[in-house]
Order: sequence, then structure tokens, then C-alpha cells
Amino acid sequence: MPIQDETLKKTFVSVPDTATVAQAVAALKQAGGQGFWTLLVTHSDGQIESTTFTELANLVDKFGPALFTARLADLPVPLKARPIVEADSVDAHTAEVLADRRGMLVVTAKGVPVGMMSSEVREALFASSSLLELYGEYVQLSEDARAAWKPNGKKPPAQPCGHKAWPELAAKGEWVCSQCKQPIGKD
Repeated sequence: MPIQDETLKKTFVSVPDTATVAQAVAALKQAGGQGFWTLLVTHSDGQIESTTFTELANLVDKFGPALFTARLADLPVPLKARPIVEADSVDAHTAEVLADRRGMLVVTAKGVPVGMMSSEVREALFASSSLLELYGEYVQLSEDARAAWKPNGKKPPAQPCGHKAWPELAAKGEWVCSQCKQPIGKD
């Protein structure tokens, strides 16, 4: 018997790896999601990786406004590759076993994510703040999100070059100091 829709978790947003963080947050906002939701990043080869919006929110202090315009493929966070099964190709019990073994299983219908099965438990039911709450209202696809971003009194971090500056994403997809343009790495 194929996987039933009611057994799937629907707390996710799926976007292509070419989308920006601003576009992912806009999709979360449009879906009425929360910070604990999963972000599924679909690659052109069909592979799906994931992270949470809470993990993205942790990057705001380090990367500031440049984070919103960064493509998901260029993010300095490790996206986790997730196993994928078609909803009608495997029974619910087998899918549950796979989810238990791998932590999370993405269920698709004709290659499009329709739900998840997970053995992972959310650690914090009520997080103190989320990317959507703090910055979601500033993310507009029709304008540059950096123009509306407000750091709420936060100062830029110190970079390896010694400057105190928000990083920016260079044309080659690497993070650089916004003052001297020296590479700062992905960590």
C-alpha cells in the first residue's frame, strides 16, 4: 500500500538551489511557516538536501544583509543530503523504517516533494525568535532585501583580515570582507 498523505509531515518549504535566502524566507512566509520548518533544497540532478530556517537565522549575526541575497547553493552551512522515495513506490512501513535509519525521508510525487517522514524530534518547540519573525517582514522579492535590513543594534563581526565588516558574496560564490575583498572562507 502506498504512503498515505496523512502520515506525512508538511512542515517544509521546497525551493531550487538557485533560489536566494530571501526567496526561501518569502516562500516560508507565504506558506504560513515557522522557524523550525525544514527547508528542502532541490538540485537540478534531483538530489534534495535540507536545513532548517532556525539554522539559517543563526547565520544572520555573522553574514548580515549579504545573507539574504546569497544563493542557497552558496550558503556556508552544511546542507544534509536526504533520501528520496516516490509515494507510490514503497509501502508506509518500509518508509518509516528508512526514516528511522536515515533521520529523515523526503517523499515525492513525480519528483516533487509532497511530505517528509522523520524520526528527528524538534528540540525547541518555542524558539526565542526566528528568521521569519526577525527579518521576514523586511524580505521583499520586489526590492533588495539588504536595503530594508535592520541589524537591531548588532555590530558587524571581525573578519580574518582585521576589519569589522559584514561579509559579502563575491561573483565567484565565495564570501569576502566587504572592505578589502579578501576571501573569508565558508565557515
